[in-house]
Amino acid sequence: MNRYLFFFVIAIILSSCDLNNDCGDCFTPPRQFNFDFIDKDTSENLFVNETFSEDDIIIKDESNNEIEFQLINYNDSYILSLNEIGWELDPKTYTIELSPEVSVVFDLDMDSNSDNCCTYFLVKEFDIQDFEYTESPSTGIIQVKI
Repeated sequence: MNRYLFFFVIAIILSSCDLNNDCGDCFTPPRQFNFDFIDKDTSENLFVNETFSEDDIIIKDESNNEIEFQLINYNDSYILSLNEIGWELDPKTYTIELSPEVSVVFDLDMDSNSDNCCTYFLVKEFDIQDFEYTESPSTGIIQVKI
């Protein structure tokens, strides 16, 4: 009887332990960076009032590599969405050329972290040069006043 009890206890211990320490897939990609460009005096979206056009937008990193973007209609505004950035952990500088006369430059420094077998990305530093901006805590949209 003791032998059966011994094997039963060992089986329970082994089944409760994860001998391979395999946590499964748990990965969170970097957040999207979404920009709402507004008039600093009227707060009107600058794509809605046709100050800027999607056809004129060019986005590049400091190495002059073009960055893909989407212009999304959201709550009667147009939001510029960048979902390809944030993967690199070295500090980066990006330039959003909205027109030949107006460019928005921002610095981004990301970090990755692992906790309980999950990997995720953190924004260490984000700063837009030369323009006032705020970030909505509920949507994460970065509103840039031009």
